[in-house]
Amino acid sequence: MKSCKIAISIIFVLPLLLPTMIQAAEPTSAELFHQANEAYSRGDYELAIAQYERITRENGFSAQVLYNLAGSYGQAGKTGKAVLNYERALRLAPADSDTMGNLELIRKENGLFQSESTGIDRFFGYVGLYRWGAGILFSLGLFTLFTVTKRSFACTRTVAITISVSCLVLLVISVYGTVLRYGEFNPSVVIEPEARLLVSPFDASASIGAIQEGRLVYPLKEHNNYSYIQDETGRKGWIMRTLIEPVCKQPDGS
Repeated sequence: MKSCKIAISIIFVLPLLLPTMIQAAEPTSAELFHQANEAYSRGDYELAIAQYERITRENGFSAQVLYNLAGSYGQAGKTGKAVLNYERALRLAPADSDTMGNLELIRKENGLFQSESTGIDRFFGYVGLYRWGAGILFSLGLFTLFTVTKRSFACTRTVAITISVSCLVLLVISVYGTVLRYGEFNPSVVIEPEARLLVSPFDASASIGAIQEGRLVYPLKEHNNYSYIQDETGRKGWIMRTLIEPVCKQPDGS
């Protein structure tokens, strides 16, 4: 009778323990990362891609994983996905010289030349979006603090005006930098070859030309399965949304 009770207990308890046992057998993100690196080292880029992608789905984006994922896509000849993941890595580590260098190299190798930027554009582009936003908060906070406490200090009118104008100039520059960088912060990338720009958002629409895989595009509006985009050269047209992917999105696709 006792053996029978034990057997019944096992039958009912085992299904409850199985998910835990299976989960415990699953590799950790560190193990997956190691496996992906090994796959990359022996030239199995498709396996490396699958492992790195799994890490991003299960653990979210990280600059190192995205950097390695981009390199794997590049070695596999998938330029669009390589550019996409280098761009994502730069959103997390804007000053990483390796990421910037590899992104520039893959663009050069595939003829993805970008238009020459002006000195002003380079200046505002050197500082990330978040820092320009912090500049707005800092200038507003400094101006507010000075306004509240200026009576406690023996400030001349000239000093007070100088400080106020400096805060205002910093605020204007920070707002302009934020607006400029925000417009460039989340482009989409053409991830498939032979992508066509269309006159209208319909399958039977006439094409106005091809857009190269790996190009940055800026979606302006959507209709059905199409996005109306502008590319880096200013050209506009409709493109199927499955042919492009935004740089900033959740790993689960949202």
